Amino acid sequence: MPNSQKNFSKNNYDYDDFHDSEIEVELATPWQRSAAYIINLAFFLVCCYVGARLYIFHVGSQPKLMHIDYIALTICLLIPSIPFITAQWIMMSKTGQSFGKRLMKIKVINLDGRNPGFVGTVLIREILFHTIISTFSYLLIKIFNLNENSTEQICNYLITFVCFLMLFRTEANCRTFQDYLAKTIVIKK
Repeated sequence: MPNSQKNFSKNNYDYDDFHDSEIEVELATPWQRSAAYIINLAFFLVCCYVGARLYIFHVGSQPKLMHIDYIALTICLLIPSIPFITAQWIMMSKTGQSFGKRLMKIKVINLDGRNPGFVGTVLIREILFHTIISTFSYLLIKIFNLNENSTEQICNYLITFVCFLMLFRTEANCRTFQDYLAKTIVIKK
């Protein structure tokens, strides 16, 4: 199998019982990982759409305002987004799968075959990774006096594109920046 990774410890709830056994796992394809990302993004955009509709409903019940109430808009966007994000974090922590990964039948594991848990899947792969990207964008903006919006967008698009290209590097087990940072790999379930 060209897309396989050898010498992984058995990923099981009773990890200590199987610590010495090794199994072969099949890597998730770049297309499965891309589809999972798109599915997660689509779910999040649906949450944003519901939030925007809540805001429009809220504004429709108020006297005509000439400006956008950013606090009300933020609250309306957070109402459907927080439960979605919380559910994603819980799923990622317990099974190594987001909604998209579950639908695509793939999951994240540590290099030793165990579930990375909350720290590996949420704190490192998501929060720390995005904090590093945001900090890098911020530093570029401040050091070179660049346009804030366009610089952030360019950095996000560039990182997304580079991560997409990294998915095709089979000699590196199709690992992206997040995988290297968290010492994880994405496999078929």
